[in-house]
Amino acid sequence: MTRYSVPMEALPQIALDHAAATDPIGVIISSSGQDQVLPGDSLEIRVTVTNKGDKSAVIDIFLDELPVAIHPWCETIQTQLALDPGEGEDVTLRFDVPATALAGAYDYWLVVDAPDHYSGRPPHRYPHSLKVLPPPQSALRENTPTFAVEPVTTHTKPIKVLPGNPLQFQVYVYNRSDRVDRFRLRCADLPEDWVTINYPQGFRTPGLAIVESQLDLNPDMEGVILLTLTPPPNALAQTMLVTLQVKSENNPKLKLLDVLYLQIEPLYQVTTHFRTLVSRIQQQPGRYSVQATNQGNTTRTLDFQIVGLEGGDLCNYTIHPSSLTLAPQQALVSDVMVQPKHPWKRPLFGGGRVIQFEVVATDPAKKPLIENPMQGLLMWEARPWWQILPFILLLIGSFIGLMWLTWWFFIHPPAPSRVLRFAPESTAYDASNDDTVSVGFEISNPGRIQQLEIIGQSVEGDLLSGPLTYDLSGKTLPPELESFCIERRQALTCRNVRTDAKRAGEYQFILNVIPKPGRNAIPTQAQSALVAIAPIPPAPLPSIEVAPSAKSYVEKAPSIVKDPIEQTNTQTAKIDSSAVPLAEQTFLDPNNSEHFEPSTPVEDPHVVRANWYISHPEQIKAIKLIVRDAEKAVAAKPLTFEFNQQQQPKEPANLKDIIPTKLADGFCNIDETQILKCENVPTGLRQPGTYTIDVVAILRDKPLAEAIVTTSEPTQISPRPPKIISLTYNDSTGPIPLVTPGIPNYLSDFFVAVEAGNAQKIVTLNWEVEENVGTQVMILPTPGPVAAVGTLSVPIRLDSGKTILSFKVQNSAGEMEARSFSITPYDPTPEKPPEIVINTGSDQAAGATAAGAANGAATGENSSGESETFEGPPVTIKPGKVSPVELPPQFE
Repeated sequence: MTRYSVPMEALPQIALDHAAATDPIGVIISSSGQDQVLPGDSLEIRVTVTNKGDKSAVIDIFLDELPVAIHPWCETIQTQLALDPGEGEDVTLRFDVPATALAGAYDYWLVVDAPDHYSGRPPHRYPHSLKVLPPPQSALRENTPTFAVEPVTTHTKPIKVLPGNPLQFQVYVYNRSDRVDRFRLRCADLPEDWVTINYPQGFRTPGLAIVESQLDLNPDMEGVILLTLTPPPNALAQTMLVTLQVKSENNPKLKLLDVLYLQIEPLYQVTTHFRTLVSRIQQQPGRYSVQATNQGNTTRTLDFQIVGLEGGDLCNYTIHPSSLTLAPQQALVSDVMVQPKHPWKRPLFGGGRVIQFEVVATDPAKKPLIENPMQGLLMWEARPWWQILPFILLLIGSFIGLMWLTWWFFIHPPAPSRVLRFAPESTAYDASNDDTVSVGFEISNPGRIQQLEIIGQSVEGDLLSGPLTYDLSGKTLPPELESFCIERRQALTCRNVRTDAKRAGEYQFILNVIPKPGRNAIPTQAQSALVAIAPIPPAPLPSIEVAPSAKSYVEKAPSIVKDPIEQTNTQTAKIDSSAVPLAEQTFLDPNNSEHFEPSTPVEDPHVVRANWYISHPEQIKAIKLIVRDAEKAVAAKPLTFEFNQQQQPKEPANLKDIIPTKLADGFCNIDETQILKCENVPTGLRQPGTYTIDVVAILRDKPLAEAIVTTSEPTQISPRPPKIISLTYNDSTGPIPLVTPGIPNYLSDFFVAVEAGNAQKIVTLNWEVEENVGTQVMILPTPGPVAAVGTLSVPIRLDSGKTILSFKVQNSAGEMEARSFSITPYDPTPEKPPEIVINTGSDQAAGATAAGAANGAATGENSSGESETFEGPPVTIKPGKVSPVELPPQFE
């Protein structure tokens, strides 16, 4: 086969260092991608594929997008290669161009891919063009330089070399052009320290050798370049593809390429080193280590096994890890642990026991391995002297125990019964729950008990409960304790043993243990802690809320007007309680109180009425109602309402039966919350004033001094306003009323005719006033206080002058109504009558009016022509003045 050199742009850069390679598939194509062929000739394209990954792979090589016209020219369009890691192989694709083929260019793709094993990598796609040239007469002369390498290497026959040994190649370069050219050799795939290139020496002057850096060739001449490859000593064992490139100075774009196949031979050199860390042990394990170092250029795997030698069966051996995988120039360590199996086989005396073992290293790949015996020694030290001491003490203890057992069974008296625990089951009980005190106890050696006795006493030592006696002389427990006790051989345990203590108080129980007759029969006694039975709590005291039914009342009007004589002697009745102390007034004996018959709430609105609300009415024996005035004096006789004396009911429906009979209908009721509600209960008080109401609740089974007293807010009975029913002035002319409804209280003037020579004339004053409690009637200046109904005779003399009287009526609240009038005596037959002048605004009218008035006064006629008689003194009327009867009332 003819070897051709092709331009370098058709080859990808190939990384020879596997650690730095990123593409697991290496591809070298002998074609530049622009192929030319004459009709009737053949074209071969050689593809070299290398598996640079770390696993075996199936690699596909095929032509893609191949034109239909050239399909028959290529018999092998697709093929596959199965390559191990680091393995390479060539594939040849042949095109047989027929002689009748037309000139033209055909484009297609060369694809290299491993989809099953390197699916994460994109396929290698290389564009190619097959150009069919015209007939032979148009072909040009070939003048491209070529070169060849000796010795020849292929992927099936790579050249082998050991690390550190040089390998020489001869590169023959042939200049087929018609010009002198200079050539240089490059090997870019290998480090510089691997490659040495020697060009033929030239002689510029005689005797002077010059080291050339290039190869000079004349046309149609051939030269040799010496190439030396020296792998370093640490070069890894592998098959390498080395690309050689020859560059022409005349044609710099021309790149001539060729490939060398090198196989670096493996070096197997692994050393192991055994090291002792802990070899003298007592209880801890012995510790060792094995260090393995790979000084070769291949990856090695070592398996370790431990073989027990003398005394080796006494220990357990552990090595971790048991297998080491060593990369070239790598060192790893495995730890060895040796632990004795049975601690009791440790030597008791002497210098200890020596245990021997050996660590054996093997290569599972059967590669050469230097034998290096790794034997270890383990010293299992003897026990210290203090570990033998327990055996000595055990012998001494056994002898002492035998002596004690002899004393216990043959000499020692039986143990007496002792009270291990005695206490009440609870420290607090409640008599309201009908609780009974229960005790618990635990006594050792129950077989020696003859009798048990439980008594309960007070703190002072008085017997309150028991004694309760239980006979344990039989083989079984007494029936009273069977359900509360558990008897064992060593102890008798009893819980919740009931006593007869039920009354309220503090108890201290005593347990007396009486033993059976025999040796060491000692009676035993135990006391419990104090336990209390709470008494039945007293029922809650009733709570009382009391209030008057109204804040104020109005005094009732008198219905009967008494005779004036009786009225004068009438006095207002009031209870005099100033001599009775307040405490005695409050807690009066209900049996001596007045039994007041209350009326319905709508019959008498002028009586003070009370409302009260009482809780827990079942505890009340009677209710006393006391009304007091502003000075806290009893203003009316107390009222007592006794509750029905029966057993205290517990159901709310039965509480209505205890309501007093006088209050059961229309006044009191018990609601669903068991509250006694009494409303509008009359107190019998009608007298005006300010009062408070005391509700006194007398409890059942309680002394009178513990009665509950509640006082209401003040209420008031307002007195009626003073009222003058009639007030009449009566002289010889007849009665004249001084009080007229709807007319203001003006001062009235009366003139009494007293003839000269007469001693006096009597004028009568009659009155009637509405008589209420506290009403005062006075006539001033004399006689002062008078009765509500009466008559007063006033003697009038001519020389007495003008007399003014005031009639005043005042109620208990200080309200007043008054009437004032004057009485003037005059002489009816004077020697010179007074002139009567009436001013009307003009002289004539004044004269006429005065004359008419004088005539009217003399004849008693009015303007209507009716005749009226007037008796009185002469009246002088001055212009601008009103008559005396029109003057308002005046006081002195």
